[in-house]
Amino acid sequence: MSGGASCRSERRDGVIIQDVNANDALLTALQRERFVPDRIDAFAGAEATAKYGDVRVSPGEKLSVERTANAPELEWPLRENDSGAHTVLMFDVDAPSRTTSHGLCWLHWAVVDIPGLDIARGAEIVPYAGPTPPKGSGPHRYVLAVYRQTRESSLPQLDRPRFDPLRFAHSLALEPIAANFFVAENE
Repeated sequence: MSGGASCRSERRDGVIIQDVNANDALLTALQRERFVPDRIDAFAGAEATAKYGDVRVSPGEKLSVERTANAPELEWPLRENDSGAHTVLMFDVDAPSRTTSHGLCWLHWAVVDIPGLDIARGAEIVPYAGPTPPKGSGPHRYVLAVYRQTRESSLPQLDRPRFDPLRFAHSLALEPIAANFFVAENE
């Protein structure tokens, strides 16, 4: 998806309001890539706003491995008076490559028990590791997914390889609320 969907959002009294048409475009892109329903349960298609330094990620945008070496700044729409906790995941759906993918993902980041939008106060159970696709393996798609927790997490142990985000979300009764994705390649 070149250029990606634009998503206009604004803050009103601490709540991020998003453009419904942009949400529809994001959801269409997520479905076209088969992230929904294969990796994330169906949801309204709200965009997780991701920034690597001064670069805001447009869904499907190609970014360099160097640009994405450090964790992004993230925001997502909150319901009014939403005081619940959230979980953030980042995973590579194309590990080890698109043609030899085994159907599971490589987990790059997992943070649970995030109060509101304050990732720094969440529990990072898998530290951020930027994209490192093997040379010559082609472009890899990286998904950033945000979930509303329906209960306090039990801080599960997770391994990076062979990660199943759908199974993980189901096991903790996580409700997907926002997502974004980008492409990186080690040329």
